[in-house]
Amino acid sequence: MISALAIRRAMEETRARTLRLFANIDDAEFRRQAHPDFSPVGWHLGHIGVTEGYWILQQCKGEASRSAFYDSFFTPTDNPKPNRVHLPTRAEILDYLASIQESVFAFLENTEFPAAHPLLGDANIFNMLLQHEEQHNETILMILRLLAAERLDARQPLTPHHPALLSSDISAPNEHEMVSLPAGPFLMGSDNRGTTLDNERPRHVVAVNDFEIDHYPVSNREFLQFVIRGGYGNSQWWSTEGWRWRTQQRITHPLYWRQSATGEWMEIGGDAVAPLALDRPVMNVSWYEADAYARFARKRLPTEAEWEKAAQSGLLAMTARVWEWTSTWFHPYPGFVAHPYAGYSVPYFDNQHRVLRGGSWATQPHVRRETFRNWYHPWVRTVFAGVRCARDCAREPVHADSSLSEDLH
Repeated sequence: MISALAIRRAMEETRARTLRLFANIDDAEFRRQAHPDFSPVGWHLGHIGVTEGYWILQQCKGEASRSAFYDSFFTPTDNPKPNRVHLPTRAEILDYLASIQESVFAFLENTEFPAAHPLLGDANIFNMLLQHEEQHNETILMILRLLAAERLDARQPLTPHHPALLSSDISAPNEHEMVSLPAGPFLMGSDNRGTTLDNERPRHVVAVNDFEIDHYPVSNREFLQFVIRGGYGNSQWWSTEGWRWRTQQRITHPLYWRQSATGEWMEIGGDAVAPLALDRPVMNVSWYEADAYARFARKRLPTEAEWEKAAQSGLLAMTARVWEWTSTWFHPYPGFVAHPYAGYSVPYFDNQHRVLRGGSWATQPHVRRETFRNWYHPWVRTVFAGVRCARDCAREPVHADSSLSEDLH
């Protein structure tokens, strides 16, 4: 049975995490646009409140809008990113956020589950809002990482706080441990309308050929081999689009890696410069970089279906550190139905976004599950994303059989 008290506690915990992110942000950083692809962190705070008010107070309770200005300013389709620096004050946004949540909790106290309203029947709208806020938490952390890197890069030359790592210190990695999965159909996605988002539904049968997949995500140690062996300068490892992007952007290493004049490899994060942690998963690489590394390793990126089948089988070491790029374009599943509105997923079914799976160190609990689908343009490097490779096995092709669906439940 769904509990209104449990929903309230989850929302309070999520909001507390959100507000802690702003504890050390000054007013200049609160309203600054750190990158053309991102809004100021303060805009995300107002957007969270407007979204919560719209779905609960306006759509479920039937209350009128509290502020036409806020509704417009904090709605992505109504306000272009460059204009979002003209924020209300932090105090005003925090007051608005608190008043919205107070009203939401008052409404929640008088709501019994299951409720007749289509958005409340399985508490789906509350779970969607929890995940919405947690996803914005991760975006805020991406922006804060960009701002921190900008500050550290301004302190040239970079000086590590600890003994530095030299390229000569890196030995060639051993063959990465891989696990094998047999060919056959499996049930992909979910039919749980209470906790999943529309693009994860419905559950459906997918046929997958036999394949091998890395047990662990690719480490900094392994990716450094790609860097020091000239992987960024060799077009043979890159797709045509990836090579064009790399050369135009002059990309030579992952986003937050730095090399000193004496060859020291470091990583910048927070307010520190530290030696590259060799055993951690490589992070902040684009799909293009992930794809090039996989070719360099004589492997490939897994399909989204392969990744989920391996995750369901319990064969993946889930490090909880990085999202993992797949080779799949973000498309709807067969039988997809937009819910609660088309704007969450439908605009991104455009053959322009690649699917990521898993979750990063910044991914919060309501988002972390085997069926959750993340998506970004292939050139994006700011997302906390890494690489897990796969490769084909000698095989006979298999085909999906819808009659197997009942047997697989």
